Amino acid sequence: MWAQFINALIGLIVMISPGVIPFTQTEANNNHIVGPIAFAIAVISLWECNRNARWLNIITGTWLVMSPIIFRFQTNAFLIDIIAGILLILLSLVKGKIEHQFGGGWRSLFID
Repeated sequence: MWAQFINALIGLIVMISPGVIPFTQTEANNNHIVGPIAFAIAVISLWECNRNARWLNIITGTWLVMSPIIFRFQTNAFLIDIIAGILLILLSLVKGKIEHQFGGGWRSLFID
């Protein structure tokens, strides 16, 4: 669960960084779109029943690593996005503690 809190913080940093550091319009747009997505995925995956949603932040982190290369970022956004993307990917691999079992599908209805 601690990893998802850090991922939520990373999402906030990515979202807020264009307002603090001067970015070009393309860089700012990229961060204003990807930051809230990373934050939302991290918050959703805080709960034990939604823990597998953390895998979606691997996609978000991969985009943050690749977007500076694709869009040829010129400012500090290059380093911020690559570091944030790598951290998102690594912290999304942390599973967390699962204490309860949820669901079970059709099998839970017929087998006791």
